[in-house]
Amino acid sequence: MDSKSNSQSHPPQFSAIIAGNIDGRTDNVRYRQRQFHRLQASILTHLAELKEAISQDSGHSVEEVQTEVCLALKEIRSHYSCLSLEKSVQLEYRVARGEDHLDRKKGAGIVYIIPTTHTTFYSVIAALSAALAAGNCIVLELPKTTSRVTALLRSVLPGALDSDTFAISESRPDADFLSTTLVMDQQSSGCPTTYPTLESPNTLRTVAVVDRTANLQEAAVDVVQARFAFDGRSPYAPDAVLVNQFCMQPFVELVIKHAAKHLGSDNHGASSLPKRPRQASLLDKLESEGVKVIVSGTGWGVALLQNR
Repeated sequence: MDSKSNSQSHPPQFSAIIAGNIDGRTDNVRYRQRQFHRLQASILTHLAELKEAISQDSGHSVEEVQTEVCLALKEIRSHYSCLSLEKSVQLEYRVARGEDHLDRKKGAGIVYIIPTTHTTFYSVIAALSAALAAGNCIVLELPKTTSRVTALLRSVLPGALDSDTFAISESRPDADFLSTTLVMDQQSSGCPTTYPTLESPNTLRTVAVVDRTANLQEAAVDVVQARFAFDGRSPYAPDAVLVNQFCMQPFVELVIKHAAKHLGSDNHGASSLPKRPRQASLLDKLESEGVKVIVSGTGWGVALLQNR
């Protein structure tokens, strides 16, 4: 990314980030490895506090909180594993050996991260780890809210990472600054932007597909678990399941069997952290069109669609 930007028009922490990007501070693999070590150590130090904050914010079960934390730590390990000091040294001295370095890779420069409100901790760590491993300076948007996870991250991350290559922003900076960055937007509504953006729209429907070669027992378990996990607010919870007509009946029976324990369940959680912007219920729309609803509970149902 073009690093040209008037640092005087931005908060002091952005000036440091711009300078760090110009200096190429994150190009060094050993530097990135040290940042990963400090990040993981800081998370492990505050692990109990993070789990408690996630639980209070989301209302998720102990197992779901543990899953989010483990997956976040796995992201750190996975991205750290792709860094090799020996390989970086070999690539750096290609020119000295008279060899071309045509496959050289360089980070975007400055990455501005807008995390989603669902599983905030995992969303932040996953994006942060990827941006760090790629050799970028990072600005993380964490506004002051009532979220305990956000407040904890605001106090933990700055102490773990170098202030010359990492900063937290309380509000969205102007377009001039964003145009010098790569914006990783996990809350995207799909609207066009004037700055480089890597979007993850959170308003789209999620569809699961079960074909005739599927293991129906495993498919039913996975679909039901995905639908009800995290109080059904996950962006990846299937809104609709497309099933091959030759295996539809046995699949529906298995889904009803595994979903039975959720009958009458409110699946309530933290209402302040919705899965996505509120939309008209898909089930209500189907019922109004005369679709047969086989079984339903609070906020969910199994409906049979014959007409494609």
